[in-house]
Amino acid sequence: MTLLGSCAYYNTFYLARKYYFRATAGAPYPTEGGNPTAAGDYNKSIDYSKKLIAQYPKSKLVDDAYLLWARALLGKDDPLETVSLLQDFSTRFPRSQIKPDALFYLGVGYRQAHRYNEAEDALAEFLRLAPRHALAPYAYLERARALMSLERPSEAADAAGQVLDHFPKSDLIDRARTARAEARFAGGAYDLARADYHVMGQRANDDEQRLLFLLREADCLEAAREFPAELTLLRDALSHESEPIPPDTTGGRPAVAPTGPGADHWGRLTLRVGSAHMLAGRLDDALAAFRRVVGDYPRSPLAAEAQYRVGFVYETVADDFDRARAEYGRVKDQAASGPFFTQASQRLADLDRLAQYRNAEGDTLQKRAEAGFLLAELYLFQLNKPERALDQYRKIADTFKGTPWAAKAINAQGWLLSRKLAQPAAAESLFWTVVRQYPATEEQLAARDYLEQAGRTVPDSLIKLPPPKIVPADTARVVAPPRAVPQLLGPQPRGLLAPPSDSLHLGPGRPSGMFPPPGSSQAGANPITAPIDSARAGAFPDTTRHAIAPPDTTPHRPAPGDTTRHAIAPPDTTRRPR
Repeated sequence: MTLLGSCAYYNTFYLARKYYFRATAGAPYPTEGGNPTAAGDYNKSIDYSKKLIAQYPKSKLVDDAYLLWARALLGKDDPLETVSLLQDFSTRFPRSQIKPDALFYLGVGYRQAHRYNEAEDALAEFLRLAPRHALAPYAYLERARALMSLERPSEAADAAGQVLDHFPKSDLIDRARTARAEARFAGGAYDLARADYHVMGQRANDDEQRLLFLLREADCLEAAREFPAELTLLRDALSHESEPIPPDTTGGRPAVAPTGPGADHWGRLTLRVGSAHMLAGRLDDALAAFRRVVGDYPRSPLAAEAQYRVGFVYETVADDFDRARAEYGRVKDQAASGPFFTQASQRLADLDRLAQYRNAEGDTLQKRAEAGFLLAELYLFQLNKPERALDQYRKIADTFKGTPWAAKAINAQGWLLSRKLAQPAAAESLFWTVVRQYPATEEQLAARDYLEQAGRTVPDSLIKLPPPKIVPADTARVVAPPRAVPQLLGPQPRGLLAPPSDSLHLGPGRPSGMFPPPGSSQAGANPITAPIDSARAGAFPDTTRHAIAPPDTTPHRPAPGDTTRHAIAPPDTTRRPR
């Protein structure tokens, strides 16, 4: 009977392992995420693991079955359950010989559950306890991924490099090299990142992969602003591609873009040539490259991208906003949908709004100020030209000197100098200017907050609170006449503070979120190589105070239904929270 029982639980564990490794194709775990088609095998593995634990609790394989159950949950993309099972593994199985394995899979579960600090701690502890374990290269790769998520790229590159240095025969070599290249690029080590991408290109399985890694090399040179070297690399690659034959439009047939494997390689490389020219400030060369792609790949996604970049060149290099609007409008002729059509529509709308403000009549002071701030945000957040934005803010401050518009522009200069141009001393000087020269304004309070965030002490004697804002009575509604009511002896009801604004308006009446900030869908990406900016938010943090109404001294409470008057609170004389 003992022999039969032993065979039974061995067979149960054998089946659990069989279905698990069939789901992972023999790998220790799914390193690139769960496979939905393998869910059935993972479920069978879990069922057999649970069966062994329930029917043979004294078996020496109980801890193995328990760990296999947790691993199968990773395959089913349920890392939280994996973490729940493995957090107390050492307590549940204090004498188990696979406690290091459980610690590793706990770290993987933490990372997949986006708990990156716990993941890094667990994986580092595993590597300390078992540096020569069969799972060690996987631990280094997982730790590199966790460190990248924690925005620690140099440490991530070192972790991925451990796989290359100490496990050269591992199946993870290519993944580790790619992870190290990405980490090096994120950390600004562009030469080292390019070396890794070059090796990956030589090991590529097909032309498509080879082109992708070559374009990543171009990204490294572009980020380092080595535009001549980037052009040399791209032109050498172009010499190995077949130049497309221009479409024949003389026979009345519509032009059609070339198709087939690799047919778009020449166009993609030419687009990057144009981008390098544009970033180097060579307007004519960039336009020639982009227009060549539009002509050779008509009515295709590639042509839509090229046409979008034509408009972008006029907007960013030539500062010709009228011509840029016209070119953005032509993107729909190449593709009536897609990311570049969407992006062109957004930029076209922004430029139309800018033109509307600049040509507006009526309240000319307000309109001109709004147009100035709008143009500054365009330079700063869309065109990535902080120096041009700084000049625009200075122009606003000089034009509207002595007004709240000037104070806002000076604060904006300080924000830009401290946050974007790494000139904290110059920024501090501007904030002090606002504190001393613009008392009793919201801008003075904002400048004080910026200074105190930097550790400076602003004397209270310099700060003068702005006058309270009176909430206007609602006279639009028709109401019944008030009825006589007895006089109230207690305090009158008080109103609520107005709800806070969600963004700092750079001018009265200015709509927030006019242009997207740099941390949008392509944070850190170059705007010419990033196809779409989806996030649209305001420029600066909210530093406005709540509007406060004067006290109501009327001795009678309004009659029911009378909405002609509002109960309002006395002015707030306390310092606003920072």
